Amino acid sequence: MIGAKALASDIGGYGLRGAVPLPSAGAFQDMFDVHPDGRVIVVAANDVYIETSPGSRHFEPRGALPGEGGPVSYPAFVRVSPDGTRFAVGNSFDAVGVFDVQTLAGTWFFVGHYDAEWFDDVHLAIRDAGEMTLLDTTSDPKAPVNPRFMTGGPFSAGVAFDAAGNLYTGTGLKLNGPSETGWVKGFTYARWREAVEGGSPIDYEAEGVQVCDVLSAASLGFDTSGNLHTGGGDFATGDVDALGLVAAEAIEAAWRGEGPADNDDPDEVRRVDPDGANDSNWYDATHNAAPGELLVRDAWTSLAYVYTVGSGVTCDDVRVFRARCGASGRVRARARLSGEAQDGVVLYATLDGVPHQGAVNGRKARWTWQGVNSGEHAVALTDPAECGAAVTVTCP
Repeated sequence: MIGAKALASDIGGYGLRGAVPLPSAGAFQDMFDVHPDGRVIVVAANDVYIETSPGSRHFEPRGALPGEGGPVSYPAFVRVSPDGTRFAVGNSFDAVGVFDVQTLAGTWFFVGHYDAEWFDDVHLAIRDAGEMTLLDTTSDPKAPVNPRFMTGGPFSAGVAFDAAGNLYTGTGLKLNGPSETGWVKGFTYARWREAVEGGSPIDYEAEGVQVCDVLSAASLGFDTSGNLHTGGGDFATGDVDALGLVAAEAIEAAWRGEGPADNDDPDEVRRVDPDGANDSNWYDATHNAAPGELLVRDAWTSLAYVYTVGSGVTCDDVRVFRARCGASGRVRARARLSGEAQDGVVLYATLDGVPHQGAVNGRKARWTWQGVNSGEHAVALTDPAECGAAVTVTCP
């Protein structure tokens, strides 16, 4: 089921739809990514969990990571390859493992790392303290092909590629400068490929284009419209407790030489904090292109907050929202709209805060949850939000 996709200028359109509890071994002991088909994959300490089907919000254990790189207590990253056949995980010390999604068969490469991102189905760009390398994951693990192509960088940050193959990384913590904590810089595809293929390494501080200065440049990534997300926190300046969204137009303007995104312009930079009651959240994120969801995770709790660009349906369009629970623990909800103009649009409803999609068919959208425990449960419409469309059901 395909949800709404972000317009390049619509970072303000992202709205919170609910939160999904991810499998967890404890605070900062879990990392996650999404498969191209939309399933979420979680590594919790040394154990792997995969969502049973796209959007199910249920996870099944697949086993422990094998080999000499484990056991892993605090995974540094999880990245699923573009073709969905393998995933990479960092053990936060001295090894990056690459494993088959279905069987977990794979191996460990003993290379340093902080974060990483696949460039294609073979090569993994790895950011470590002060440098970047490009690991050939088909090379011999005992003699990995992992050329260094960037030097001179400060403390580590996230890694991302845009649709054109340009590389982005940042300043996780300022050292000697001139870059400041939170800077994200872009490097052209031509330049970093030249460095990989034997040219002079990129000098992080002297080269590239600064596109923004938000938080601490952790957990970098793009949505399908080219908007950048960035996480972490800059405690020296108080830029903390949020996930940053940087509009695609602002990034394009930076490449044109117009300077980095303006933190004071909400059309260029937006910060979201789904857990406003807590002022010490540490957010990372990934964009799930299949359903059009931005998953914003708090590392303290391993709740993944689900953001989407709004459906365009308004509260005035919603005539009825009802829910009930049957004898078998099946909860059903439906929304009836004022007309058929929204036919095919995807709406969101939550059961006890966990969001699920429902496509409008004609004038109605329906949701069904199976095997719900006995007792009271809250069912609410969250896209459109703040309509007062909430129902308490009691399951026998």
